Amino acid sequence: MIIVKWDDLMRGEAWTEGSAVTIGVFDGVHRGHRALLDRITASPYRSVVVTFSVSPRQFFHQGSYSGDIVSLDRKLELFDETGIETCVLIDFSETFSRMTGGSFIGKLSRAVNMRYIVVGADFHCGYRNDTDAAAIKRLARASGIEAEVALPVMEGGLPVSSSRIRHALAMGEYGLAAALLGRGVERL
Repeated sequence: MIIVKWDDLMRGEAWTEGSAVTIGVFDGVHRGHRALLDRITASPYRSVVVTFSVSPRQFFHQGSYSGDIVSLDRKLELFDETGIETCVLIDFSETFSRMTGGSFIGKLSRAVNMRYIVVGADFHCGYRNDTDAAAIKRLARASGIEAEVALPVMEGGLPVSSSRIRHALAMGEYGLAAALLGRGVERL
């Protein structure tokens, strides 16, 4: 898997090869995340996951952020194991936090020649979360890009989520955490 820093991507030449993209924090790389990753690796385009070197939640909520489920190194290993070809890594900053979602998607789309994008139904990005999944779909389609909003993966009648995994781990419910992750918890 090739890892490209956001700033380097923005300074470089636009890609000629089309890409299939998903975007997110991907904390834990759980079953819901894997559903997104599987969609882009199954596409005929170069699979590109866009994520953060440090969670935006940590940036905004330093005092109350409970931490990541997996380290950045482990997250990158998990991406590689799923067959992701390229990871765009964003160093979240004050400057980056002020970019609108539309501007972010436009810049990303041009840089990686986006042909397909899939995000989760609860996806938000941009300054003050100004762009949700439905807006991503509209922006993409207006540019001739195939777009999909994936429904949540369910477990026990509730969506699989990083917050559920954190709660399960905190309560010692390792079986539930493993079910949500789709793998054992001994090597998160």
